[in-house]
Order: sequence, then structure tokens, then C-alpha cells
Amino acid sequence: MTDAADMALPGEVELVREMIGILERKLARDYPAGSTLRAAHPKSLGVLHGSLTVEEHLPAELAVGVFQPGRRYDCWLRSSSASAKPQSDAVPDLRGLAIKLLGATGAGDADVPRGQDFVLLSHPSMPLGTVPLFRDAIYYAVESSPLLLLAKFVLTGHARALWELKKASGCPTSPLDIRYWSTTPYRFGDRVVKYGLIPTSAHRSTLPAKLGEHYLTDAMAAHLDEHEATFDFCVQLQKDGMPIEDAAVVWDEAASPFIKLATVVIPLQDFRTPERRALSESLAFSPGHALPEHSPLGGLNRARVAIYERLARFRRERDAVTGSAAA
Repeated sequence: MTDAADMALPGEVELVREMIGILERKLARDYPAGSTLRAAHPKSLGVLHGSLTVEEHLPAELAVGVFQPGRRYDCWLRSSSASAKPQSDAVPDLRGLAIKLLGATGAGDADVPRGQDFVLLSHPSMPLGTVPLFRDAIYYAVESSPLLLLAKFVLTGHARALWELKKASGCPTSPLDIRYWSTTPYRFGDRVVKYGLIPTSAHRSTLPAKLGEHYLTDAMAAHLDEHEATFDFCVQLQKDGMPIEDAAVVWDEAASPFIKLATVVIPLQDFRTPERRALSESLAFSPGHALPEHSPLGGLNRARVAIYERLARFRRERDAVTGSAAA
């Protein structure tokens, strides 16, 4: 892998600057000063405390960055829905799970910086997988018309991206029952990877007869009242034909299966408290919160890092909020 993987494509910087302007205007228009809602994944389903423990006998070639054999990290996990405006859990949507490592309590001397995040989605790809498509979706959704977006995508041969986006949305039994993918690639030392979470909990939720506005939060609360939740944290190594710059392309798991690096454990807890709700909106997650060994790659990651950083700063400046505002 060369440093070319980090370089912006022609026109990318201008498109990112345009998206930042659109989203700043949206925040100023839709959310009053002092609002804690973020621009990305504004509806929190819950912030959970857990741990990530690296496999004791991890092969040497996979012992990269934070993934040192036997290391254990406390972490915060924020479960969320992707819609640009908070809506009922009963509406089909993509769901997110973001993990922030807090430090080490296992083998090794050095602590990990608090900024090591892993940002994951309930779909293996990002259907709007390039910066130009991402820009079009933001522009037409915020400042124009979704119908015009559909017309443009049909005329330019990208209608499938909207179909994939619709197909990816759903109503799962619980955020603790489903798989998650990073969708975008990252460095893994001198290699390129995508990350994944695979649920392994003994307990699984069931769909209620009627899906309520907060049924996903209720499902997690019921689960964690009596059972811990667990996931395998995995890595998928890039193989030939697996692109960096188009996140809409699913990396074939038959060609490169996910490999377990660590176990995530979410113990019994009550997360529906005022303190956790406040924490949910103050925590900031970004693909850019990463050690150099795990730095983000590709246009969508470059765009997200710039957008999240600028919007967090915009909220701090507008509201004179001390500390970290969340993008």
C-alpha cells in the first residue's frame, strides 16, 4: 500500500467544502442554539459501557496497533439510527454502532489514546460509495428535492445506489442482535482492511407485536437487564479487486473471510439514565479518531473526517459549548 491511498481525488476538496456549508446551514436552521443533537446519526438508541479484549493467541501478523494479544480496553458504545432527522424506531433505517476505546487494563505498558474509535454500520457497504454521490445525496436531500435526486441518479445510471440504500434499511429485533461493518477501509499496519462486529450473545430479542417509537432502546434495556451481550470484533483483509475509493462495493467474504481479533462484552447495566443521555450527545466519534496504524482510507473517510471535525467545531462556536461537541 502506498501513500496514494490517502490522497484526495480531483475535485474532492471542493465537494467536501460544499457539503460542510450545506450541513452547517441545516444545523443552524433545524436545531436551535444549545441543541445537543449532532448532524450524523442524531437519534441515539443508547450509550453502553463495555470492554474489548484482544485474543490471547492472536497471530503475530495480526498484532497491529491496539490489537496486542491479551490487551483489554474499557469502551463506550453508542447505538444509533442513521436518519438525518430523529424518527420512530418503527421506521426502517440503517443502524450504527460506534466504539470508543478508553484505555488499557491488560498486558502492555502504554495506554491507548482516548481517541481510538471504530465507526460501524448495519450494512456491509455504503451504497452512496463515492464523494460525488455523497455530495449529491446531501445537496438534494437538504437543499433541493429527493425526487430530483432520484431523477438525476436514474439519468446518470446510479439508480441502483438508491435501491441499495432502501434495501439496507430495516427494523431489527435489537441493535444487540445484528452484524455491523465499517463499510469503508482502514490501514492495518502496512495492509488495508475493513472491520466487522458479529453478534454472539446467548440471548436474542424478539420483535414486539407492534413496533413502538423506542422499541429498539426497549429491546436493549430488556436484554441488558438480565443478560450480557457479546460480539466478535473481526477484520477483513483486502484482496485483489477490493477497492479503496468506492465504498459501495462489498468486499467478498468468500474471498476474504472475517478473522476474529477480539471479543466485545457489554455487561448488565441500566443505560436509560440522564447521565447516559447527556453522555450520548457529548461523546464525539469519527473515523479520524485513530492511531496511525488504523488511519482511515478512501474518499468517503476523508470527507467524513473533515465534515465531522468542522461540524463539531461549528456547534462549539455557535453554542459556546465547552468540551467536545459531537458530530
